[in-house]
Amino acid sequence: MKLIEIARDEIREDLVGLVPVGSIEQHGPHLPMGTDSIISEYVASKAEEKLKEITLLFPTIYYGVSLEHKGFPFVSLSFQTAISLFNDLLESIFKDLGLRRIIIVNSHGGNSYFLPLVQREFNMKHNDAKVMIFNTFSEDEKLRFNVNDLHAGTVETSKIYAIDKRMVRLNKIEEIKSYDVRDGVFVYYSTKEANQFGVLNDGKPIRINEELGKKILADTVDKLIWLILNFKV
Repeated sequence: MKLIEIARDEIREDLVGLVPVGSIEQHGPHLPMGTDSIISEYVASKAEEKLKEITLLFPTIYYGVSLEHKGFPFVSLSFQTAISLFNDLLESIFKDLGLRRIIIVNSHGGNSYFLPLVQREFNMKHNDAKVMIFNTFSEDEKLRFNVNDLHAGTVETSKIYAIDKRMVRLNKIEEIKSYDVRDGVFVYYSTKEANQFGVLNDGKPIRINEELGKKILADTVDKLIWLILNFKV
């Protein structure tokens, strides 16, 4: 079920809440600003479609913490604001909707710095409600594509192409003249300082694999479904 479409009396405390979260930030010259949000929304919605009677899909939170993209276009929350936003959101989901199981479906690596703090605070505060974080990205998918795509490279491009190929500006990939990545990106250096084109594909040119993109997305949806079905409080 989708929260924005149901009536108040259809909300039940036994539902598992799915909260997709991503970011609004540059993804090279060829991918949408909302790439992370598009992926998290896709994965969460596909899981909801298969488990309509036991899940409650929340509107996607399109804004995350994207400070590492300074020098390029992006919209970002501060860490302090993001923590406060999610603390308030989770408390309201529990207290005002009555849900006791909540899964944050995250597709932006930059959010991984603050989401575990929010999760820990909520879970330690409540004995009868819990939150889990489900990241749609993994090291395994990099191995399957044989590339360390840190941002806007082969993996993300293949995923977006698999979701809707019209969103990938294929001609713009030709504008990327260097795939070199400076060591220390995201820790010491911004994306632009690490690669002037904003693509962190670890020295390899982008190679789109639509079928593998579809397979990895499907596998990710299956993993989320497994988590939903085995989420106990």
